[in-house]
Amino acid sequence: MLEFDPNHEKWQCCCCRVTAGLQIMGIVEAICASAVIPFALNQMNEHAQSGNNGNFVVFYASLAFVTLLIVITSLLMIIGIRKRKEKLLYPTIIARVLLVIFVTVFGVSIGVVRHENASDLDDIKSSSKRGKTKISGRKIAIFLMVLMMFVSMVVFYTIFLVVRGVNFLKNYNRLKRRRSSFTAIAYLDPNLMVKRPSQASSSILH
Repeated sequence: MLEFDPNHEKWQCCCCRVTAGLQIMGIVEAICASAVIPFALNQMNEHAQSGNNGNFVVFYASLAFVTLLIVITSLLMIIGIRKRKEKLLYPTIIARVLLVIFVTVFGVSIGVVRHENASDLDDIKSSSKRGKTKISGRKIAIFLMVLMMFVSMVVFYTIFLVVRGVNFLKNYNRLKRRRSSFTAIAYLDPNLMVKRPSQASSSILH
């Protein structure tokens, strides 16, 4: 069995190690999601007071809930990487799966279905200096579907990176335990020392 090498290209993400990349990603996600929460709550309150568009109240409430989960789990992911505890990365995987489900469900129910039904009665018209152009509801639906697929692909890629981070931490902790056991045995009986080829650094996560 080959020794775990933290410097192997398998554990690289763009120009840095996957753990460093995940920490940067977690910080960016937490900041962006934190900015979305007040907006979602404000919109939910406005639609609730107007008494119209009940679907949008559910939409913004769900959006606030999902983004709050993203904030919490992203922070847990950062802590897990810093503390070398891979179990703290699992909640963010669940949150990202919920985000994909959210985008899919509400992308279809509110975005696609609503615009397709509206387009059957009357196309959306926009005036310009050159004349009148019609933007069909079908085109809007296609655009929303493409956007939904793009967001889902990005989220799935981040899940892939998180899984790689989990595997990295598992291998790192396994190597650390083996080294600790080996050091303890060597301390008790130097004659039991055997050579190990590993070149792993003790500060590979920084």
